[in-house]
Amino acid sequence: MRKILILCLLLVLAAAAWPVYVGVQVETALRDTRTGQLGGVLFHHSVADYHRDNYRARATTVLHVVGGGMDFDLHLDHRIRHRLLGAVVDTRLAARQNTADLPPHWRAALAQAQPRADSWLGLGGGVSSRLSTRPVQVAWTGAGAKNQDGRWLEIGAGQGGLSFSPERLVLSFDTETLRLYSGRASLLLDEFHYGVLVHPGPEGLYGRLPDYDLGLGAGRLSFQRDGRERFGAESLQMSAWQNSTLRQMNSLLRLRAKEVRSADLELEGLDLHLSALRWHRPTVMGFIQAWEGMASMELDPQARTGLVLGMVLDGLQQMIAHDPRVLGGISVNSDPDKWLRVRLDLGLQGDAERIATRPLEALDVALDLEVGRRLLEELDTLAGAPEALHTWLELGIDDGWIEVRDNELSSRLRMDEGRLLINDSDQTILLLALVFALGQGMF
Repeated sequence: MRKILILCLLLVLAAAAWPVYVGVQVETALRDTRTGQLGGVLFHHSVADYHRDNYRARATTVLHVVGGGMDFDLHLDHRIRHRLLGAVVDTRLAARQNTADLPPHWRAALAQAQPRADSWLGLGGGVSSRLSTRPVQVAWTGAGAKNQDGRWLEIGAGQGGLSFSPERLVLSFDTETLRLYSGRASLLLDEFHYGVLVHPGPEGLYGRLPDYDLGLGAGRLSFQRDGRERFGAESLQMSAWQNSTLRQMNSLLRLRAKEVRSADLELEGLDLHLSALRWHRPTVMGFIQAWEGMASMELDPQARTGLVLGMVLDGLQQMIAHDPRVLGGISVNSDPDKWLRVRLDLGLQGDAERIATRPLEALDVALDLEVGRRLLEELDTLAGAPEALHTWLELGIDDGWIEVRDNELSSRLRMDEGRLLINDSDQTILLLALVFALGQGMF
C-alpha cells in the first residue's frame, strides 16, 4: 500500500511539474533568435516580450526583414497554450506597428490581408504553421482606378503553410486569383499556387546557395493589353531544384504548359527543361560576390564588359576540371507537321590551360533540332516574310545544313576538339571565319 501511495505521489508531482517543464522548453525554443536568408533577403526573428503561466503564455516578437530594397520590422503577438509535448500558438500582427519604414503599398497590403497563423511548436524547437490571409487590393501609385496610369495588385483570399526546423524550411501559398494591373496592361493568374522546400547548404546554413525544391503554377495565365489577350497559357507549371556539396552543385529548371497561345499562334504540350550539372560551387559563390561588388562600382560600359569577360574566363578555368555541363531541351506540339524538338548538351573538356589558350577546343557541343514545316510556315507568316523563309530553306538544304524527311526539317550540330560538324559535314572553316570576324569587331 505504501508503494502505491508513493507512486501516486510521484505521479501527482510529475503532473504538477510537467506544465512548468513544457512551458520552460517552449519559452526557450521561442526565445532562440532565428536568422535565415533566401536569395538576397535576410530574415531575423527575436523575442521582445514574454509572459508565462503554467498552462499558457503571451509573447511579442519582432521579424526584421532586410534586403531586396526592403528594411522593416513587423511586430507579432502570440497566444500560447501549453500541451503535453509542445504548444499551440495563435499568431497575429500586433495592433501597434512601427510602419514608417514600410512603403505605403506594403502598409495597405498588410492592413487588408490581416495575416494570421495557427502553429504547433514542438519541444525540440520545430515550428509548423497554417497561414491564412484576406483579399488584398493595393495601388503602387496615386492612380484611382485600374484603367488609369497606375499599378494595382489584387490577391484573393489565400492559405498556405510554414514549417521550420534546423533541417528544413517549407513555405507554401495558394489563392484563387492574382491580378496585376499596370496602366493599360494586366497580368491575370487563376488558381495560383507556390511551394518551396529549402535545406541548409553544405555548410549547414540557410545561406546564399541553399539546396531547394521549388514548384509554382497557375491553372490559367493571361497577359492582356487594351482589353485584348496578347499571351496566355493553360495549366502552367514550373519546378526547380538544386542540391550541392562543398565542391559541386546541380540545378534543374522545368517549365510545362498544356497550351500556350498568342494573338495569332497556338501551341500545345510545351515542355522545356534546363539542367546545370557539376558546377564548381566555390567558383559560383565567388562570381556572385564579385558581381555584387562590381554592381556597386561606377564603371563605364567598356570597363564593365571587360571585367565581366575576365570574371567569366577565370570562372571557366576553375570549373573545367569538374566536367561541368548544361543540358537543355524543348518540345512543342505532338503533330509531326507542327512540332518542335530541340536538345542541347554543352560542356567543357580539357584543363585550365586549354580554355585559356585554345578555348574552341575546350567546348563540347551537341545540338539537335527538329521542326515541322507547317510550324515554320506559320511563324514566317506571322513575321510577314514567307519568301525569305523559302530562300533560307533552299540555301540550307543545298549546303547540307538542313535535312528534309516528309514534312519535317532537322539539323545536327556537333563541336568537339575545335571542329564544327553540321549534319556530319565539316564546317570548321566557317567557325574560324566567324571567330575572326568577331575578334575584329565586324559584328
